[in-house]
Amino acid sequence: MPDSEIRLRQQIVKLRELRAKDATELTQLRIDVEHLVRAVNQLTAHNRQLLLAISQSNPPVRALPPHPHPVRRY
Repeated sequence: MPDSEIRLRQQIVKLRELRAKDATELTQLRIDVEHLVRAVNQLTAHNRQLLLAISQSNPPVRALPPHPHPVRRY
């Protein structure tokens, strides 16, 4: 078997391994997206509830004034 064929066969093996790894990563990323979408939906619903609560004439919660200076995070 020529050296070029051996190298090509080795490269095929490596590429198949990379493809399998990419497929696994893609599956995990899709699961992560589903979880993030659920979290955003829950936070959106919670935000609507809070906005509704503070729009009432005698709200059970009170909106705080905005912070005068942006908070710096390092």
